[in-house]
Parts: sequence; structure tokens; C-alpha cells
Amino acid sequence: MGERMTRKKKQELADLKRLFGEPVAYLASITDPATLDLSAALMDRVHDGADALLTMRGHLVEQHRYIGGLPFDVRLLMAMWLMDTDLAAKLIRAVYAKAQVST
Repeated sequence: MGERMTRKKKQELADLKRLFGEPVAYLASITDPATLDLSAALMDRVHDGADALLTMRGHLVEQHRYIGGLPFDVRLLMAMWLMDTDLAAKLIRAVYAKAQVST
């Protein structure tokens, strides 16, 4: 993140830090998705988690409670997804490509 951040990006990062906590938001910003052990089940949990967060929009305390109950890998991927909304499609393609290779 050495290049200048736009005001919108700075606000998004601040929101992610507030929602997920500083450590998860930081890791989400530096983690290469290719280094993660992805599976269809994990991506389903991330998708379900994102849906749940949307239904709780505007209720930060509920969102914190929900996120706090999720496994670390789900929290990390959700934060990564929210940082880069195109990432979801990339991750899903990677999971299914991996599944086809292993069958």
C-alpha cells in the first residue's frame, strides 16, 4: 500500500479496521489469496457471512458480535472480499479450478 490512497480507499480501510479489528484488516491488505487453503465450503461460509453482515448494516455492535464468532480464516477472507469486491469471483474460480484438478 505504498502508493497514495484515495480518500475513498482510506475510508474503506478505516471501516474495515472498525469492523474486523486492526490485525485482520492489516492482514487482509497484505495477504495474497493464492497462499490460502481455499475450499468450496470455506467460500460458502464467507458468502453467508457477507450476507449476514449486509442484513445487520447499520448495527455495528451486532456485526462485531457476529464477526467475533467466526473462524479466523472466514474473517480474513471476508475482509479481503470487502477490500476488493472483484476478489470474490477470483477466489471462487480458484476454488473450482483446484477442485477440478484434484478430481
